[in-house]
Amino acid sequence: MSRRKPFTLVEVVVVIVIMVLTGTVAISAMRSDSTSRLMRRTSYDFRSLCSRVRFKAMEVGQDRMVVYDPEKNMFFMARPVQSQEEALEYEDGFVILDGVKWSLPEEFELTTDENHPIEVFRFYPDGGASGKWKLNLACKGKDLAMVIEVAKLTGTVIAYEKTAGDQ
Repeated sequence: MSRRKPFTLVEVVVVIVIMVLTGTVAISAMRSDSTSRLMRRTSYDFRSLCSRVRFKAMEVGQDRMVVYDPEKNMFFMARPVQSQEEALEYEDGFVILDGVKWSLPEEFELTTDENHPIEVFRFYPDGGASGKWKLNLACKGKDLAMVIEVAKLTGTVIAYEKTAGDQ
């Protein structure tokens, strides 16, 4: 009968070190992936909001806007004022409509000097758009941001990731 040699202490320590290093690399890879996944999901949700506003503009045959309210940290669908009475009542030049809204996830921040609702994108009945801004959504505590803009001719909302060092 042959007897097996037991593992030496050095062999056991080497195996444990390899397992710890592999686990550390896997965890860091998953964490950065989750931030990237959060960016993509947020981008998709915002583009979905813009698509609904664009389709509403084409459906009703009137301009519709995506408006950001910094106090509520939310985006809304709005329409331009249509009379002088409305212009007096709604001094920002638009009326926020019920139903279509989206809350910015708490992991993101959008800084603006404004403290009242502001027009971000405007969609026209022909499907085109205009953008007053390039939205720069920064992920809190991370080096990543999402830039969102609109193609004027087609009304397509374009989103891409960037790091803090990118221009």
